Amino acid sequence: MENGQDKASTLDLLDHCCQLVADTYGKPDSSEWTNSDFVRLSSILYKKTHVQISPNTLKRIFGKIKTDARYYPQKATRDALAQYVGFADWDKFIDTPSRQPVRLVHPDTPPVLLPPADIPVPQLPVRRSRLKSFLLAALALMVIGIAGWRGLLFWQGKETAVTLFCKNPEGGNPHSAVFVLRGFGHVSRLTNDYSIEFGDNDKVQLNGRDSVYSHYYEVPGRYFAVLKKAGTAIDTVPVFLHTSGWTATANMMYDTTRVYPIETPGLFTKGYHSISAPEIARAGVDTNRTFFVNFINAHLTGIDGDNFELLVDVRTSLPRPGVRCSQVRLTIYGDSSNHMVDIMKPGCAHWSKLQFSELHKDGRSEGPDFLGADLTAGGIVGVKVVNRHATLLINGREVYKNTYHKALRQLYGLDIMFAGIGSIRSVQLKDLKTGKRFAGNF
Repeated sequence: MENGQDKASTLDLLDHCCQLVADTYGKPDSSEWTNSDFVRLSSILYKKTHVQISPNTLKRIFGKIKTDARYYPQKATRDALAQYVGFADWDKFIDTPSRQPVRLVHPDTPPVLLPPADIPVPQLPVRRSRLKSFLLAALALMVIGIAGWRGLLFWQGKETAVTLFCKNPEGGNPHSAVFVLRGFGHVSRLTNDYSIEFGDNDKVQLNGRDSVYSHYYEVPGRYFAVLKKAGTAIDTVPVFLHTSGWTATANMMYDTTRVYPIETPGLFTKGYHSISAPEIARAGVDTNRTFFVNFINAHLTGIDGDNFELLVDVRTSLPRPGVRCSQVRLTIYGDSSNHMVDIMKPGCAHWSKLQFSELHKDGRSEGPDFLGADLTAGGIVGVKVVNRHATLLINGREVYKNTYHKALRQLYGLDIMFAGIGSIRSVQLKDLKTGKRFAGNF
């Protein structure tokens, strides 16, 4: 629909939507906004629409950052702006003649009050009138005092919720993310009852002195930093480290202090489907110990995370020092959660795991034998999701299906991890609704 509109009309609609956003935000004059306004609006938009729009993108939309031509955002961004001001999406916004959210109608003129008729008032003695005024004033002060005391008790008993905010949720690799705690009143409230789990197996206990914490991410992907109080999650924010094409990163078991990026020019082109032990050793990895290699391609794909099909042709590692189970783990990054499949040799199913959004299975407690498969000679792992109905296939055989409820929305890329030396012979990912294909397919 919007392709048929001329450029000027399209930009007029965008300007009108921006003004509605500014009105809804509470500061109608967006030209007076500071950087903190754009940071705060970015956070509000994500919590209300689940679409991440960076502060810099908002500045371009509102004209704070000058460009040669008027910046016009992508459809998902326009949908989020329209949703924030009360419309289902951008199409509904431009189809509405008035383009104004529904408001309550108030009378134009206040009701007219007629003056009371003159009624003679008997004169009270002055002393009696003063006594009555004094008693009324004393009673009023007593009521105000009681109300104030009860309000103070209520305020002390009802603490505001502490929230977590990331000032720079997107970046390359590596990335230092800065997290800010909000809504705590006094910083001493942030005791060690609170902790932040950063989503990469690292966490920090709050110390009651600081409200800003930074964390160093060194492997590409999408992470979910979780604020917890007494072990219970109370807020979550995403952090995204994007890549330019496929990358390879190694790490060693029990060595949580470092990772080893591997230089792989031309990876997955011209028959280059694996990384050899000498290449991994040159990156600093002791290949005589247990090690893992992650192949990651992370970017905003434009593919629906709840309606897609993925086929990955892999060959897992042959037995070698530290590798017995020939593990391959496939992680599909989503906007609000992930899908993950962890496949081992049949005798190692104890260590296997499965996740489809909020659904989890763990081999140590549930024994999912269907995740046991020997792929050392090669095999195809398939994941198909249709309207949140998920199906897992191994070598064309359906081994698991279930329905999850928490939508992933958009996909942010793939992570294929091997224990030891594995190879990927092909990746085919596509959107089942639009037919759009993953830029990292080969």
